[in-house]
Amino acid sequence: MQSRAGYLLGGCLITLGVVGAIFWLVTSLTSLSNDVDDFQRAPLTGVTTMQFQARKYVVYYEGPSANEFIPPFDLEITDAQTGKPLDLAAYGGSLTYSINDHEGSAQATVTPAHAGAYLVRTNSDLPRFASNVALGPSIAGQLVRGILGTFAIGGLLVASGGTLIAITAVRRSRSRRTPTGQGGLVGRPQPY
Repeated sequence: MQSRAGYLLGGCLITLGVVGAIFWLVTSLTSLSNDVDDFQRAPLTGVTTMQFQARKYVVYYEGPSANEFIPPFDLEITDAQTGKPLDLAAYGGSLTYSINDHEGSAQATVTPAHAGAYLVRTNSDLPRFASNVALGPSIAGQLVRGILGTFAIGGLLVASGGTLIAITAVRRSRSRRTPTGQGGLVGRPQPY
C-alpha cells in the first residue's frame, strides 16, 4: 500500500496557498490604502502649495460618488518659483477607487521637470461638499500586482496540492488492485 504522505503534503500545500493568497491580498490592500491616504490634497476651489518630485503624478478627483459623477472644474499647476504652468495630460483609461474615506477617479497626469514647490489652483462652479483634487502616484500597477499575486500564489499552491492529492489517490487505488504475489494459485497442486 502506498504512503499517505501525499495527502498530508497536498493538504499542507492547499492550506499554504489559501493562507498565502489571503496574506498577499491583505498586505497589498493595506499598502494601497496607505498610498491613497498619503496623496496630497487641495480643495476643489482654491490655491494650495504642494511639494512634488520630478516624476509622474496622477490627478484624481475625490468626492462622493466620484465613480459616477465628476463636476466640471478647472485645474492649473504652476511652478511656485517661476510661475510657469505645467502641462496636464488626460488620463488614458478609467481608474476609480473607494478606500477608507476617499472615493476618487483619475482625471489627468502631470510630470514636473524638477522637484520643488508648486501651486495647485482649482476652481469649480459646482463645489461639492468634501470634494477635492488629490495628486499622487498611479495606483493601477499596485492594484494589478495585488490581484495577480493573490491568484498566482493561491492558484499555484492550491493546484499543486490538489494534483498531489489526486496522484496519491490514484497510486493508492492501483496498489490495492495489484496482487503482491508472482504466482497463480497458492495451495496444493492439482492432479492432471
